[in-house]
Amino acid sequence: MTLGENIQAARKQKGLSQEALAEQVGVSRQALGKWEKDTALPSLENLQALAAVLDVSVDALLGTAHPDGTPEPALTLDTLRALLDARDAEKRRGIRLWGGAALAVAALLFCGILGTAWQYNRQVQALQESYALAQQQFSATQSELSARMEELQAAVRQGEATVLDWSWQPIDRVVHDLDGSWVPVSVSVTPRTATDGMTGQLVVVHQGGRYDGTTELMAMSLGADGVYRVERGLIFTVGETVDLSVQWQSAGGTTTNEPLGTVACTEEAFRPQIIWAGSGDSFSYGYRTREEDGQTLLTLTSYPVELEVDAPVWMEVQTVEVDLRLDGAAGEPAATAVLECAGWSESGDRRAAVWRGTFLTGSAQNGWPYEGGAADFVARVTSVNGNAWTSIRPLAERQ
Repeated sequence: MTLGENIQAARKQKGLSQEALAEQVGVSRQALGKWEKDTALPSLENLQALAAVLDVSVDALLGTAHPDGTPEPALTLDTLRALLDARDAEKRRGIRLWGGAALAVAALLFCGILGTAWQYNRQVQALQESYALAQQQFSATQSELSARMEELQAAVRQGEATVLDWSWQPIDRVVHDLDGSWVPVSVSVTPRTATDGMTGQLVVVHQGGRYDGTTELMAMSLGADGVYRVERGLIFTVGETVDLSVQWQSAGGTTTNEPLGTVACTEEAFRPQIIWAGSGDSFSYGYRTREEDGQTLLTLTSYPVELEVDAPVWMEVQTVEVDLRLDGAAGEPAATAVLECAGWSESGDRRAAVWRGTFLTGSAQNGWPYEGGAADFVARVTSVNGNAWTSIRPLAERQ
């Protein structure tokens, strides 16, 4: 896990909000939010303050400790502090060297006064060599410290997003049985950067429903388009919540985990909503009757029909039809109007479109034979997977 994920996990385990933790550490909530998102790094002092408030070690926050507490053989905070102390000690040594150099110069001047020019030259040469050696040692220590710092920052940056995009969608009909409703789905994940030999595995955690508390590990296949997919074997049930994450493994064996998101499997997530146009007392939903040659005929007060279909963004609607049923909603249709789509518009994970059609045909001008009883419009939305949903709109008799 990344530094930000470790901070967030420890905060939630402690039962603290971002505001509460930020106040105890002495920083703003925005700064804490950036640390948890790995868009910024806390200073060493802030890191120590975080560890103290959250009752964890700094190594645990950095992700450099084994579960049994044994530190990894990598740069930890203690090692970094030791390197910084070494750099400070080297600076102090340089200061002492300069002090010694001043004394040596004074001694050389004194020797010069005494006429010992040979000793003077020898001391100057020794001083130059000592100073050069000190400079080399200090430069080496500084370079090593910088390299270690870069290694630590690179380790933290490994927590950056590895996923460019992901999606899910049903691949067959919604099934209704004694245990509830469920549907087989596929999941697609596009990595930000793919390397040769990299493999992907989908981690599925079910909460609620028939698979409550279970975790699935599903191998993902790499397509020619660079997208990793789980195409078969994954089931979502109505009423459950599914947490999805992906686990990447490089050819060298390095493993990286990243959460994808949560899918709330509600009824609305698997079905469209059918919205009838017009108000409840509109003539769009009325009929009249008349007698002709001893037969009762029914005509509509409005032959055009219009409704809106609001569906999940992944759903492909194949047809929208409206039946006119004169002997109850379960009876045979007297006529069917096939509606045409006026164009889709998307908003979040839903999309909507208006569908229009008419019952006006040559055979319908005089009306349909009517023996009394309920008269209804029955809308039917059918997806490309063969799922069908209906909505009933009763017709009222008009004078």
